[in-house]
Amino acid sequence: MDIAVLGSTGTIGRSLSGKLEEAGHTVRRLSRSAGVDARSGGGLDAALEGAEVVVDAVNVQAIRGDRAVSFFTRAAQNIARSAERAGARRVVCVSIAGAARPEVRGAFGYYRGKAAQERAYQDARIPATIIRSTQWFELAEQMAAQASIGPLAVLPTMRMAPLSAHRAARHIVPEVVREDVAGDRILAIRGPEEMTTAQLVRRILAARGEIGGRRLRVVTELPYLGRGLAGGGLIPRDGIVDDLTLGAWLDGGGAAAAAR
Repeated sequence: MDIAVLGSTGTIGRSLSGKLEEAGHTVRRLSRSAGVDARSGGGLDAALEGAEVVVDAVNVQAIRGDRAVSFFTRAAQNIARSAERAGARRVVCVSIAGAARPEVRGAFGYYRGKAAQERAYQDARIPATIIRSTQWFELAEQMAAQASIGPLAVLPTMRMAPLSAHRAARHIVPEVVREDVAGDRILAIRGPEEMTTAQLVRRILAARGEIGGRRLRVVTELPYLGRGLAGGGLIPRDGIVDDLTLGAWLDGGGAAAAAR
């Protein structure tokens, strides 16, 4: 299958592209560095021409809601229109579990952007599959970096069911290549354990002695992003449950196990 992956240099886009290629598919690895800008639409039509499926894994580092909503809405609309003009069967969008829930997106601008992205695809004329993934183990370093000052980290309380990004990509691949999807579809993916952001970061620290080059001494959390995130609004009620635990991922062969 001929598949275009937008955002192919990011955490999930890179892993997904690799797994699709390993499965024998032709993958167009598209990104701004490759001259394709989803937000402006620059280069999209030419890049997607003839692709059978288009994957939206684009991302932006935005905390402010207006910036996140603007970016994700425009990018999704541009991708949907270009994919339709290119004759693609459908678009597969990688989103976040719980982002569409009002109690979750209300206090966090980035999640408002992801919710707007989902709405844009649901309003589009081309069929869309939305994959709602829980948080990835690999993003714990970023979480710690954003919430730390020196040896202290005050993380937002977020109850979640995290999983490896490599495992998330493995579950997404069959959704990308399946041929029996006629209309819109929504699927959730989560990890096998529930924990908070602080618990995730503490366990990585205990196993490695550092996280993202930081040797944090105090890791705490407060619900400053709202009770919806703190109370489990990020955990999907149903969907695919991966079986790789955080402990197995952290163990000596964790990376290899995640890649399988």
